[in-house]
Amino acid sequence: MSRIAELWSGLTPNARRGVVGGAVGVAALGLVAAVALSGGGGDDTAAKPKPTTTTSTTAAATTTTTAAPTGPVAPLTGLQVPEQDASLLFRTALAVKVDNLDAPGESAVPQTALPKADVVFEEVVEGNITRLVAVFHSHQPGTVGPVRSARTTDVELLPQLGHPLLAWSGGNAGVVNAVQSSPFIINAGADAMPGSYFRDGSRRAPHNLYVRGDELWTKAPAGTPGPNALFQYRKKGEKNPSLARKSQGVDLSWGGGAASSNVSWRWDGQARVYKRNQRGRPHTDSGGAQLTAKNIVVMVTEYVPSYADSRSPQAKTVGSGELFVFTNGRVIHGRWDRPDIAKPATLVDDKGAPVLLSPGQTWIELPKSGGTAAITR
Repeated sequence: MSRIAELWSGLTPNARRGVVGGAVGVAALGLVAAVALSGGGGDDTAAKPKPTTTTSTTAAATTTTTAAPTGPVAPLTGLQVPEQDASLLFRTALAVKVDNLDAPGESAVPQTALPKADVVFEEVVEGNITRLVAVFHSHQPGTVGPVRSARTTDVELLPQLGHPLLAWSGGNAGVVNAVQSSPFIINAGADAMPGSYFRDGSRRAPHNLYVRGDELWTKAPAGTPGPNALFQYRKKGEKNPSLARKSQGVDLSWGGGAASSNVSWRWDGQARVYKRNQRGRPHTDSGGAQLTAKNIVVMVTEYVPSYADSRSPQAKTVGSGELFVFTNGRVIHGRWDRPDIAKPATLVDDKGAPVLLSPGQTWIELPKSGGTAAITR
């Protein structure tokens, strides 16, 4: 048995499939986002990458081709991984709570390691600012941060991944108890693994706590399975559905306030990715590159006062709501439905058909009901 076959045989069904099967019918509700469908955007099918070829300079010249990965599919990206990385799919997911305060005079930007995440969630916290939950699985993240405190939103959000590790830096007593008592979350916070966290003296506290992410997988009990797949993906060459409309991207606002930073994603047809802007400028990582994603999944979400602190909003990610999926230069409107805390949401379009994403990194945006998701011309 080859090494890939041996690794593949040990993966969970969800990790093997790399998809979420089945469509769920949902009741139609009115739009809560301001929408203006446009006529610009990408092609009907994803661009076909050209193989890289090199010619060796021997007596009889020969041509070799660099082959695409042919290993198992990563459940959180839909991408095949090369044989040397296949063992990474055995491990559980690592979720890191990442600071995203970006206010005049005080900012956590730029962050470190977000491009290496398989999935990134963006949720609203106090003051209508957002925090990020970066989920790592198929890549080694190295150093990640800045790391900040958890919220009760995370206690309901993370079980859809199975039994993920959570890197975080505390919270009020109610939040700490909720995280530590969750049967789904493996505590890999600064209290549990203090040796893996450090402060960067060149940055202003509290936006200077970082974690050596690669060390945290040792905290997971032996045999902890890999994450559940969150999405279904288009096959190579598969066309967009008839309901998909050309769109250059999406603008998101979180409720206003001096520290609240609006976000926009814009489709780059040449690079075939969405590029992120925050507070009217490119949102870059610590290496200076603008953050990008293959898919932007906007799940319009109800927020209620947290049971741990009434001043803190809690996203109700178990439930249902309006959906906008931006993929391949188009937008698909529909509904999300998640009745079970231990399972991911099902995404369907307005005809009840499953929404298919492009393989690659996905950002899941959780704006408030009544907020804005404006599709640009």
